[in-house]
Amino acid sequence: MTKKSETKAQVPKKPRGRPRKHPVSKDNHPLKKDAPQANYFVLCNGQPVKNVKELADIMDGLEDHVFSHHVRPEHNDFAAWVKDIIKDVELAEKLAQAKDKQHFQLVLYKHITHKLW
Repeated sequence: MTKKSETKAQVPKKPRGRPRKHPVSKDNHPLKKDAPQANYFVLCNGQPVKNVKELADIMDGLEDHVFSHHVRPEHNDFAAWVKDIIKDVELAEKLAQAKDKQHFQLVLYKHITHKLW
């Protein structure tokens, strides 16, 4: 005689958590998508930035005077680039509110983390 549990077909369980809209590999994620070369963000020190992930990666080593050159009370160059070139209006609006480097980094990292999960 077989046990009841042995006679039932094994049905795979559905994955839990938030469903993804489109499966995206980590290497092909929109946050890593490079802007066209003609539209790279070029810092006042001459360093080019190709995408949002690269912007986040350089923030720790970015000199304060370079950051201050691009983020002023009247205009945020990074936010404008993210909006106009990267086409991420949500992130651009959040970056436009950041007035210092630490807050700017926090906004970037939160956005990236949220988008990757």
